[in-house]
This record gives sequence, structure tokens and C-alpha cells, in this order.
Amino acid sequence: MSAPATPGCRNLPVLRERGQREVFCGLTGIVWLHRRLQDAFFLVVGSRTCAHLIQSAAGVMIFAEPRFGTAILDERDLAGLADANEELDRVVAELLARRPDIRMLFLVGSCPSEVIKLDLRRAAERLGEVHRGVRIVNYSGSGIETTFTEGEDACLAALVPHCPAPTDERPRLLVVGTVADVVEDQFRRLFEAMGIGPVDWLPPRRTDQLPPIGPGTRILAAQPFIAETLRALEARGAALLSAPSPVGRRALAAGSPLPHAHGISPPPGSGRVVAAPAERRAKAVSATRERLEGRRIFFFPTPDSSCPLARFLRDECGIQAVEVGTLPAQGA
Repeated sequence: MSAPATPGCRNLPVLRERGQREVFCGLTGIVWLHRRLQDAFFLVVGSRTCAHLIQSAAGVMIFAEPRFGTAILDERDLAGLADANEELDRVVAELLARRPDIRMLFLVGSCPSEVIKLDLRRAAERLGEVHRGVRIVNYSGSGIETTFTEGEDACLAALVPHCPAPTDERPRLLVVGTVADVVEDQFRRLFEAMGIGPVDWLPPRRTDQLPPIGPGTRILAAQPFIAETLRALEARGAALLSAPSPVGRRALAAGSPLPHAHGISPPPGSGRVVAAPAERRAKAVSATRERLEGRRIFFFPTPDSSCPLARFLRDECGIQAVEVGTLPAQGA
């Protein structure tokens, strides 16, 4: 006599979770920010777990002396048995004495102040009075308050109050969001060929190059996850240029209104400036499109690049975007 058949996988209930459950915290933004800001140092105030996370994510051994580190909190600090402010003052003094090339120090909170028993905003103000030659800035990379790329958004928003006011009223273009140095160089060549200038960057390569911000500033977002930074810039009078996130042909087409928005007339032949990158892009994508066309894709909600990537895959690779999850702060 045969045993009764057991139900297969098709009969199992499907559990559906909405939103994100397991994500990296905002500390991971330090991985690319410390490479961009060449005279800054990111000091994470947190546990040994935070130190292991940053070192593993960056793929850099600590003896290589990268531009980041961790002021480790132990049980005595968390229990309030030691003065965490005195310990932080000592660590910062030793760091700046050892690394005189540091011109900006970021105090990055790994948890809210109530958890680490330390108000890093006030600590940054106090240390700034002591170490006059170094600008000390605070922002939160806490996994309770930020996720993954929101750490960069918090960092850039903290830089906005330190940006100077413009000395004239001429329009300036401000590209916001971390990009590699080689990408900045390519952008500058394209902008120069289109007659657009002056052009500033946030974050800049060096902290003494913070861009002037005022009513004449026009913002071009190089990343899709900088909502808090954009709000801080607009509060100082800057205006956001409406354009898709710079992925694919729609972003290249969006470059055409930039000269008009910048208050200049595009020079003759400026269309050829965009045509050459567009041709290279089409040639590079054609081989991949043959393999991907007709497939389907689903994006989980993230504070990252789901919307621009979905547009690119749909428009240029022929993939059907079944569903694109997004957080409230990210627009389509």
C-alpha cells in the first residue's frame, strides 16, 4: 500500500513582506565618501561591530591608514561609568596630531545619542573651538535612522551650512552626489564643450573647494538618493533642474536644456557633443540587449537607484519591469 502523496511547494502559503527588512546602515556610505574627499577623515563613534563593518565593506586593512577609523565604545562608556566626551577629545587630539593633513573631520554617529550616551553635535562644536585649523562636522550613519545610501545624503546635507555665499550673481551649475574623479573629468569636458560654466561639485575633491550656494545656483542631481541635501540647498535659494537620473539615453537627452536653464545659448554644434557618447552607449548596450530582451525584472524598495535602473532596463534592454519598489523619499 503506497503512502499518501505529500503536498508540493505549490500548496505552501506565500508570505509577503512589504518594505525592506535587512539592509546596510548609513555607515557604508563612508566607503566611497572617504575616497572622494581627499583631505577629510571619517571618525565613526561606535562599537567593534561598526569597525569590522566599515573595514570589511571598504576592503582596506586598517594598517594602510585609510581616511576613516572608529572610536570604539566599550561597556564602561555605554553604562555611563566613563566620561565619553573626555575619551572622544583624547582620541581626536591624537588623531589630528598624527595626521596633520586632515582638514575636515567628520564625527559619524553609529547610534542615536540616547544609545551611545554622547551628543556628537555638541561635541563637534566643542572640538571645533579647540582645533581651529580643522573643520569638524557631525552627521548620523545610524542603522536606526539611516539605510545604506542615506548616509551619503546625511553627510552632504551636513556640508551645506559650511558652503560659502556666492560673490556675484552669475548662474552656476552645481552637480550634487558622489562620483568618481574620472567621471567628474568627463562631465567637465562635456560641460565645457556645451558652453556651460562655472561648474561646482558637492562633495568636492578637497574640502577647501566647497561650492558657493545662492539664488543663482542651479542643481543637477548626479545621484537619486539625496533628498535631504536638495532640501537644504533649496532653502539657500538654489533651484533644482528637472532631469532623469543620469543613466542611459534619457539622461543624455536631458542634457540639451541645460544651457538654456543655465542662462546661456548653446554654441553651434553642441548637439555633436552629446551624439558621440550616445553612439558609444548604443554600441555597448546592443550586445547585452540581445540576451536580455523580453525578460522580466522586479525591484525591491530601496533608497538607491531602482527607478533609474528600471527605466534604463526597460527602454534600452527591452526588459519588462513587473514591479518597481520605491521609498516615499524617492520619486519615479
